Formats: sequence, C-alpha cells, structure tokens
Amino acid sequence: MTTIKVPKAVRDRLNAIADERGRGTTLAAVLTDLLDQHETEKTRARLAYQEVLAQAEEDTEGMARAERRTERAIQILRAREAGR
Repeated sequence: MTTIKVPKAVRDRLNAIADERGRGTTLAAVLTDLLDQHETEKTRARLAYQEVLAQAEEDTEGMARAERRTERAIQILRAREAGR
C-alpha cells in the first residue's frame, strides 16, 4: 500500500463517488473502477477507429478522392510557403 497526494477537490470528488456507492466503498475501489472504465472506453474507441478505417480502405473511390484532396491541399500549402 502507498499514499498518493491529490488535491483536496479531487479527493472530495472521489469521496462523493464512494458515498454514492454505499457504505464500505473504498477510494481504492473507486479508482480501480474508474481506471477499468477508462481502459474500456479506450478499447472501444480504438475498435471503432479500426472499423471506420477498414470501411474507408474498402471504399477505393472514396480513398482516391481523399488522396486527390490531400494532394491539392499539400500543393496549396507549398505554394503559400514558397510565396513568403
């Protein structure tokens, strides 16, 4: 077991969550649950990103349009930079 220093406002927020969960809920349990939720959300976001990316890669026409737009934007930026 170790001690961590947190601002009073953070400690109060954690205590409020523990109080909502009922008697006997420790701050360690609250922190563990918050970390688990964070990791779950991070995993969901990564999977959603991978799904969107896979769909985009399957859309060859859309990818070609995106590449053309990107190339045009790069050309515009290079021309602006050269004009400085």
